[in-house]
Amino acid sequence: MPALGGAAAFPLRFLDFLIYQPIRAVLLHGAGVPVLMPSPERYAIHKLIIGSRRKEDRDPTAKSSKDRLQARSIIEAMIANRQHADFASAFTEAWDRGDHWRAAIRQSIATYDDDFQASLQTELSRGLIELGSNPLDYELAEEPPKERTSKSGLK
Repeated sequence: MPALGGAAAFPLRFLDFLIYQPIRAVLLHGAGVPVLMPSPERYAIHKLIIGSRRKEDRDPTAKSSKDRLQARSIIEAMIANRQHADFASAFTEAWDRGDHWRAAIRQSIATYDDDFQASLQTELSRGLIELGSNPLDYELAEEPPKERTSKSGLK
C-alpha cells in the first residue's frame, strides 16, 4: 500500500459477516473501556471458514488447527449455555451465502471428532427448529435426538 510506505497487508476475508451486529463489551483497563466486538456465534462461524481456507501461511496447518480449536471452544460454550438458536442463526446466514461458504464450513466440521460432530449436528438442529427452519435444508438430521435420561428418568 503506497499510502503506508509500502507496508503489505492481507485482507481479512469474510469481514462483513464477522462484524455485522457486534456486541458491546468492556476492555478491562483502568475503569474499563467500552468496545464493540463480533458476536461469539459469528466469530465461531468465521473461524470455521477461515480455518478451512488457510493456504498461504508459512505453517497453514498450525493456524488452521488454532482457528478450528477456537471455533470449537466457542461452540461448546454456546451449547453449554443453551444458545443453540443464536448459533443456528449465524450458521444459516453463512450457509445461505453460497457454495464456497458451505464447502468451507463442511470442510472444517469434517476435521472434528465424531462426538463433537454429533453434538454440533444435534444442537444446530435444535436451533434451526426453534427458528422455524428445516434442518434438512442445512444437511442436518430432520429432528434432533431426544435428550438422554438417566436410569432414574431424570435428565
